[in-house]
Amino acid sequence: MHIFENPYVVMAALVLGVVLLAAIGVYFAIKGIKTVEGLAEKQFIPVGKIETVFNKLGKSREDRTVLYISLSADNLRGLFSEPDLLSEIKLILLDTLTSEENSFVSVYDERNFIALLNCDSVSAKSKVEFCQVELNKRLLKYSALNIVNIRFGIFFAGSSSVMFDDAIIRAKQACMVAKNQIMHYSEWNSTIGKALEKKIKIENNIEKEIDNNHFFLEYQPVLDAKTKKIIGAEVLSRLNSESEGVLTPKSFLSAVDSVGINEKFDYYIFEKNCRWISNDKEQRENYKYTINFSRSTISEPEFVEKITGIAEKYDLKFSCLAVEILEDKNIDGEAKQQMIENLSTLKGKGVSILLDDFGSGYTTFGDLQNLDVSIVKIDKAITQNSVTDTGFIILKNIIQTSKDIGFKTLCEGIETKEQEEAAIRAGCDFLQGFYYYRPMSVATLEKILETSGGN
Repeated sequence: MHIFENPYVVMAALVLGVVLLAAIGVYFAIKGIKTVEGLAEKQFIPVGKIETVFNKLGKSREDRTVLYISLSADNLRGLFSEPDLLSEIKLILLDTLTSEENSFVSVYDERNFIALLNCDSVSAKSKVEFCQVELNKRLLKYSALNIVNIRFGIFFAGSSSVMFDDAIIRAKQACMVAKNQIMHYSEWNSTIGKALEKKIKIENNIEKEIDNNHFFLEYQPVLDAKTKKIIGAEVLSRLNSESEGVLTPKSFLSAVDSVGINEKFDYYIFEKNCRWISNDKEQRENYKYTINFSRSTISEPEFVEKITGIAEKYDLKFSCLAVEILEDKNIDGEAKQQMIENLSTLKGKGVSILLDDFGSGYTTFGDLQNLDVSIVKIDKAITQNSVTDTGFIILKNIIQTSKDIGFKTLCEGIETKEQEEAAIRAGCDFLQGFYYYRPMSVATLEKILETSGGN
């Protein structure tokens, strides 16, 4: 019998053929990846060479634009464990940014790049926009469009005598602005430079400002939706800086976070409020005062001990205190479990727990499910949009869901009569906003609380 008439031999031959084809495919795929990597790496030049060209163009009075390009992702290491994605990103940077003479790209550090373009800022922005389109196509291919963030900082040096290191710093500053404002790119200008200089100055002095007790408190009252009487107030911190004047949290909280002193700052403000309450406990303990805490502080193992310790130091009732969970950053794992336990323990002692800005940022329905809160504080964007038919339905459903779980609700950001009516009609329990009171000094709050029942 002919050997190929045997069905087992034919089957074996087919299997061998498939295996061989697969091996060939793998070989060329690996070779292709290595080729892509090689092409990319060959065309990148050291930063030092870019500096040489930058200085040369400056002497010949030619236009120069420096780019700082930053790659970031929620899981950067895992996402870029496959070399083809990162290599393709590198190739796109090279193809779109180095098409003209004396234009180069350099790897600045692990996931950041420096580019020198021999053109003016208008042409540079056009190239960046085209580059971003091509990058988005590639990220879409890898299902990474909403995971990987690529930001560009642009500094047009022109033919000025600016030093190369300063040009990089300014491009990097512009990139920071693009990140903060969630834009694809930002171009440096003197306003950006001054703002970042101010930010750095605040960061350098922020801990000293706490130690020197340069912060003071303001309060924004919260009203009962049915009686319209004041039932408490949110505690708001202000910094009386010697160099910058009075600053609101928008100006200094990022500095607190950057320096890594969230815990120190949170406990400092909490104790400052407790000390004020203790000066007239008979009157002030009848109201509830809400203090903001970052999630990193709440997840500390010693959080409950420190909070109760401060309250007991001033002999205060726990019922006049409330902890507001900021939506500042997400936490997971052991820290999240510790936060859940801490909040449950505090609530058991009589401290109210508020979930801040529900409907925005990190605050989601998952928090309603996992956190044992007392009051859900609805984000002002939802409150203010409740005057529309769709907005009202959204607000009403959030309030109803919260009530079904067993939580009360507070609508913040109320600025008009129409918004108030919508919040009350939707079933909200507490109200807060400029329509009633703006943040006020301690002295003003004291006068209001001295009136008949805080009306």
